[in-house]
Amino acid sequence: MKPIVIDASAAGAWVMPDEPSDAAHELYLHAVEPNDVFHAPQLWTWEMGNMLVMGAMRERISSTHVDKGLELLAAANISFDPPPNSHRQAQIARLAQTHSLTFYDASYLELVLRLNGQLASLDRKMISAAKSCGIVCLSF
Repeated sequence: MKPIVIDASAAGAWVMPDEPSDAAHELYLHAVEPNDVFHAPQLWTWEMGNMLVMGAMRERISSTHVDKGLELLAAANISFDPPPNSHRQAQIARLAQTHSLTFYDASYLELVLRLNGQLASLDRKMISAAKSCGIVCLSF
């Protein structure tokens, strides 16, 4: 199986109770398996933490759910990519400009391209960019 790069939009369905899906649940079950390793840039940790905190601030979830969500995320086997050097930063910037993505989103795209992997995302713009690069996208 090709490596799976998971973005915050896909992992959000793991921790936000109003975004459940059978496909997301199935993906989470794979992510907690000892032999399965998912990949993400380091910014994923901050994106997920922010999603949970903002969810509580907007009363979408309870403040106790923030801790539960962080625990669920910590149980997933995710390999975090080190910060990009200047060469990779330039590649990310080019991908962002080419596909009209944020630098943040382009970091996922760069990672999945470098790993020759597949992308787990719910973000339509990200999926469109990935498909235009020939990347297999997991469907939800």
